[in-house]
Amino acid sequence: MVSAVVFDGSAGWLGAALRADEVILLWSVFWLWRSAAVSLEPKHPHYALRSIGAAVLLSTPLWFAPALLPDMAWWEAPAKEPSRDTRFPSPASEAVLSAQQELFDKALDDLADERPRVTDLYFVGFAPYAGEDVFRKDMDLARDLFDQRFDTEGRSIVLLNNPRTVLHQPMATVTNLRATLKEIGATIDRDDDVVMVYLESHGGRDHRLAAEFPPLELEQLTPETLRTILDEAAIKWRIIVVSACYSGGYIEPLKDEFTLILTASATDRTSFGCGTESNATYFADALFQHALRFEDSFVKAFAQARERIAEHEREQKVSPPSDPQIYVGDEMAAKLPKLEAALRARRAGGTI
Repeated sequence: MVSAVVFDGSAGWLGAALRADEVILLWSVFWLWRSAAVSLEPKHPHYALRSIGAAVLLSTPLWFAPALLPDMAWWEAPAKEPSRDTRFPSPASEAVLSAQQELFDKALDDLADERPRVTDLYFVGFAPYAGEDVFRKDMDLARDLFDQRFDTEGRSIVLLNNPRTVLHQPMATVTNLRATLKEIGATIDRDDDVVMVYLESHGGRDHRLAAEFPPLELEQLTPETLRTILDEAAIKWRIIVVSACYSGGYIEPLKDEFTLILTASATDRTSFGCGTESNATYFADALFQHALRFEDSFVKAFAQARERIAEHEREQKVSPPSDPQIYVGDEMAAKLPKLEAALRARRAGGTI
């Protein structure tokens, strides 16, 4: 997921066209040529050609040194150690580690049992990137919405990496996600109940979700790992929502007849709206703040969210468009209207 940056056309045009390393390279070549030109002086024959040839010769190391000395970082800045917000406790401190085990155990203990003859919906949020508060905001928005409109109160849990929540919310680790889904799988009516897993983070072209909470060293989540976790938990009916760049790559490894998958982008596209100053990603805002707040159908809500995202991207002049994706298994396509009708009836009856 990337932040949207728009150049206004009156300033910053050079920055839009050239990267910083390209500017430095052009600046270096110019001064090499200037040095050669001053040294040769205009009175020499073929002054212009000789000065250009000398500049090319002097700049030879710029072109060939990286190939001759590949172990040296010629143009790349040294990797920076991930930093953490020192206003909050370190996630590796004894106080946090001690609290985390209690928080996680309590979160699992507080999950309500499934109800006989009721199709229950369970909500699991997983946001493993601690560097941007927008992921926490999106998760809070989604969980509150599902607790209020989709009857998941008492059956929802959010695993979150954020410096603000280390002492009162369980962390987002693959280990915790596995244990959570295993507990839910042992609790639900596997032939009837539905489990929604909402993933949000930065995503890479290899479809791994970024998991960072310095100084912890965390395992990144892949779609194959998630498929294995769900299979081991014996969770049959699945709604998977992935908000990240390149999140369309989660569809192929996770799809089956009993699954609905919604992604913020196509497998080869970025999504937009993250960043330290952002209050919501484009996808979470469109799907949770708007579409699902009024629409009971997951499929229709996704269509509405997709249109809203496209309009927002056009307004902000970001490209290429994120192209959110949807997959609906045949069995899930038949089950969704029944689930949505049951939730609507419970809401109308005041039982939600």
